[in-house]
Amino acid sequence: MNKWQKILLVAFHAVMLVLFLFMVLKGLQLRWRLGYVLFWMTALSGCAVYFIRGKKRCINTISWIYAFCWILLSIAGIIFTFLTFDAVYCETDKYIMKEPSVIIGFDSAILYEKKGLLEVEKQRYKFVHPKSFTPLDSIGAIVIYGDFYNGETTEDGVAILPLDDSFDKEKAKEYALNQNIEYGE
Repeated sequence: MNKWQKILLVAFHAVMLVLFLFMVLKGLQLRWRLGYVLFWMTALSGCAVYFIRGKKRCINTISWIYAFCWILLSIAGIIFTFLTFDAVYCETDKYIMKEPSVIIGFDSAILYEKKGLLEVEKQRYKFVHPKSFTPLDSIGAIVIYGDFYNGETTEDGVAILPLDDSFDKEKAKEYALNQNIEYGE
């Protein structure tokens, strides 16, 4: 490798590593699976450090050990990618409803708000597998159409659930009555 190629590789890896660590430490989730792309760009550029060879044996050993660590992280990353992959149930122009990954817990659906490149978690719903939804921002509610687990089986239905902290029960009851939706406390 030429000297400028080595500098470019190290600089690229450093930038990707800083971005990835910032994203992880702040708990940010990027849209369009860009978090996975960011991890894999960091991991592959970390593995490529192996090819940085110098005249000193010490630098060669350090680059080999560093690249080997990234290879191990990549193997762990493959497993983590499959465990944390969250499928999309449905989405609107402002919100996206995803199925949580296997390791997160017992929630059935997670609602995210789209904000630029970020997906910001709004609400978690249990025992529901949505087919579609309609957000009602004015009353802080969401109408979910899908399958609901009732304790023994799943039933197809409609539910009005909280969208955020501004949920207004009275307006939700009124909306349910106007739309012929069964509203339970």
